[in-house]
Amino acid sequence: DKEPAVTLAHSRLVADVQAQQGLSPRESARAAMVSAETAAAAPKHAIDQAVALERSLLGSATGYAEATNTLKVPVIDLNSPDAAEQMWQAASTVGFFTITNHGIPQSAIDEAFAVSGEFFGQDKEAKYKASPFAKNMNSGYEFMEQVRPSTGTPDQKESLQITARASAMQGRWPTHPPHFQTAANTLMDTSYALAKRILALLEPKACPQLAPGTLAAAHTLWSPGGQCTLRMIHYPPTEPYDPSAESNTGARLWRAGPHTDWDALTLLFQRPGEAGLECASNPNAPGGVKGGWVAVDPMEGGIAINIGDMLSRWSDGKLYSNLHRVRMPTPDECKPPKSRYSIAFFMQADKEAMIESETNEPITAGDYILHRIQSNY
Repeated sequence: DKEPAVTLAHSRLVADVQAQQGLSPRESARAAMVSAETAAAAPKHAIDQAVALERSLLGSATGYAEATNTLKVPVIDLNSPDAAEQMWQAASTVGFFTITNHGIPQSAIDEAFAVSGEFFGQDKEAKYKASPFAKNMNSGYEFMEQVRPSTGTPDQKESLQITARASAMQGRWPTHPPHFQTAANTLMDTSYALAKRILALLEPKACPQLAPGTLAAAHTLWSPGGQCTLRMIHYPPTEPYDPSAESNTGARLWRAGPHTDWDALTLLFQRPGEAGLECASNPNAPGGVKGGWVAVDPMEGGIAINIGDMLSRWSDGKLYSNLHRVRMPTPDECKPPKSRYSIAFFMQADKEAMIESETNEPITAGDYILHRIQSNY
């Protein structure tokens, strides 16, 4: 059988990290062993490959490697005449980029962060009561409950998941602050419009087998099968990562462990001064970002964009769904310890949408998301 792409990807990522970090022979041997184990155990079924890649990082030198300070992801001005080509280059190499002149009013972003901060400022019991989590709807409030296959430990965060499906938020819309729903829906609507625009720019090269507009039409808001989601995230204040503590607990904590997104496209809103997001190098394509892990820092007026597993599958791997993580704060960032906030919009195809490509077996978007949720809890 042909070796799964996930195995090749992981092997090259290991090599990149070894070169960057100057790993000791023992560490290099450990990384090589992890890569070999991945090659032996990697599933042939395409839907499991992303999960296998995440699990292969558990405890490995690759997963814990520090980011390089010399590389940055591409920044693309959507008003540029060649924005579509720049986006294609970024999406088919590193899988991450930052866009500017995107059309979403800064006031809508600021208001969403404001209501997010007010909601998370309540005590935990009040938040659970205001928006009880419904696993069948993938909606509501969670506190340190998501466990990544790459870490085996809970992400150090709390979140409010707003899934735009009919009835999904019934009884789960927070009433404090009073304008929470209005602010969230405004950012949801504008993010959805921007995501459709990005899909339209990528579709001709990424999915030439599809009729124009197919990707955008597969995603709706508030329909019975809708899966698009706005997720407000709060990473509570914490002490910096302490290597000595790791030996005591046997596990390393992350604000968000290394993972790929399950969706077609993610829009991530960050606030300047609240760094921590990092993406991996691209081990698949020549010309991609190299060197292990790369900071995706907040940028005034910018939105971080990354390709998700759905779109990578739809495009037969021409577009790259990249690993990313949120590291724990540095010692300097903990003077004093402070919160980090972000808001993600996940452009996820409707449950009944069929993801079809030339090299992968067809699967509905609903079944795909269900499989990924089961691997992360």
